[in-house]
Amino acid sequence: MKVISQTNDGFIISEKDLELRGTGEFFGTKQHGIPEFKIANLFEDVSMLKQVQGIALEIIDKDPLLENKENILLRKLVDDKFKNRIEI
Repeated sequence: MKVISQTNDGFIISEKDLELRGTGEFFGTKQHGIPEFKIANLFEDVSMLKQVQGIALEIIDKDPLLENKENILLRKLVDDKFKNRIEI
């Protein structure tokens, strides 16, 4: 309530909500949201996740199909993880 009384910025309010209530469950009776991350905490690690996103965007910009030598292992990992969901 303190945050709501101090700002009308929806991003700040939702950030505090995420901090207090967590991401919730995708299927279930708790707050709905995205599933728990296995490698990062969405709230605590947001700056690192933004940095990683920037790096990922640079890689995709330079090598969209991950065909360059330095991206072969990354391509294999992506294929193994998402082979049933990727459309080229």
